[in-house]
Amino acid sequence: MNKKNNVRPFSMKDKIGYTLGDLGCCFTEQYRAMYLSVFYTLVLQVNPFHVGILMLITKIWDAINDPIIGAIVDSRKASKGGKFIPWIRVFSFPMAVLCILGFVNVSNLNYGLRLAYMFITYVLYEALYTCVNVPFGTLSSVMTDNVNERTALSRYRSLGGTIFMTVMVMVGPLFLYIDNKPVAGRFLMLACICALLGLLCLQITCVWCKERVEVPERPEGQKLNYLNVLKEISHNKALLGVMFFSLIGMIGASVVNGLNTYLYKDYFGNIKIQAVSGMLSVLYAVIAFAITQPLANKFGKKEWCCMGAGFAAVVFGVLFFIPLHNPVMFIVINGICFLGASGMQVLVWAMVNDSIDYHELKTGERNEGIVYSTYSFFRKLASAISGSLSSFVLGAIGYNVTAGAIQTTQVVNSIWKSYTGIYFVGYGLAVAVLYFVYPLTKKKTAEMLEELKVRRSSKENA
Repeated sequence: MNKKNNVRPFSMKDKIGYTLGDLGCCFTEQYRAMYLSVFYTLVLQVNPFHVGILMLITKIWDAINDPIIGAIVDSRKASKGGKFIPWIRVFSFPMAVLCILGFVNVSNLNYGLRLAYMFITYVLYEALYTCVNVPFGTLSSVMTDNVNERTALSRYRSLGGTIFMTVMVMVGPLFLYIDNKPVAGRFLMLACICALLGLLCLQITCVWCKERVEVPERPEGQKLNYLNVLKEISHNKALLGVMFFSLIGMIGASVVNGLNTYLYKDYFGNIKIQAVSGMLSVLYAVIAFAITQPLANKFGKKEWCCMGAGFAAVVFGVLFFIPLHNPVMFIVINGICFLGASGMQVLVWAMVNDSIDYHELKTGERNEGIVYSTYSFFRKLASAISGSLSSFVLGAIGYNVTAGAIQTTQVVNSIWKSYTGIYFVGYGLAVAVLYFVYPLTKKKTAEMLEELKVRRSSKENA
């Protein structure tokens, strides 16, 4: 590792700081994801169709915006505070302000002005969030070049979202509603709390996380050729593998999650037991956090993802043909499969960092911002695509949305077939892409990092 002068060695402080960074991003982004559309429809009284169009347009723009911000980050020279940390430190402030402004009650404005206010605050927030999230995601690639430490960072990053979702799922519904009705002022109050806590977490990240891997500066006068970098990225097999693996896996998981309520409500006939599944998911997440790094260290990141997610896909392929009618047994089997597939979510960030190094290995240049933001583009594209797919599935199987309607036996059986079939196809295709496209096995990753160390050392001594 090429260490900067007077920078302490990698330690638990870095891991906790990186966890807090993800938690800080989740405080604003996930709060908005969970409650902004509810606020728009129930408080601002905007047509849900208009809300859907607004979110689709802005999410597509947000995805396109990621590589642009990544290119700008890459084109800037590192300052005394590092290359990425100053972006997080500066832009986390206006990001927090825009999160709060998104929940201001403007229902007294006429309909057109309401839509304009929503659009402006949404677009501005997403642009500022990208200015924080792209540098934050890229930060781990320069905190360490040790493969085990990078796996640890990816693992600890997953804790941020888990902590937020655990708290918000319990607190949100209890705080935001009175007598089953939304209270506008409470949405704004909780937005303020989330924004301030998120800002605090991100500022701690800027202090506790250190950039240690020297990023080669672009030669004086040489400008970043954005189109050329994108062309080079298109030949980066590691990045292509992790992007399409993540894209397919996210879409499959999102559709399955969208069908979850209908599976328990209509197939098992017991919606309350879904709460048991939700509570156990926290336990599963803790177990996944504990076992992922030892398994990844033993087998390799690619190898463990293929084995674990492949096992889960096979189990659901069997369940497609052999339906279960006992919800408790299903919850147990689903939990075991979750542990197998969890490596896909926990290790993906470490594989993105390896893809950044792979890009340097093949091109001789580091373009962390563009490489990471290109991956982020595909994640947001998957989010935009998958958001409504579960609704399309329900429509295709003839689900009756009439209040109090009892679904036909054919529809009920189709819910099971859709749930298990999409799980099998989604995770199976994701594993196939990772296995055949992503080139970095455990052995090749170690060889790549060693080669890069030699190259960086020779450049320093030249």
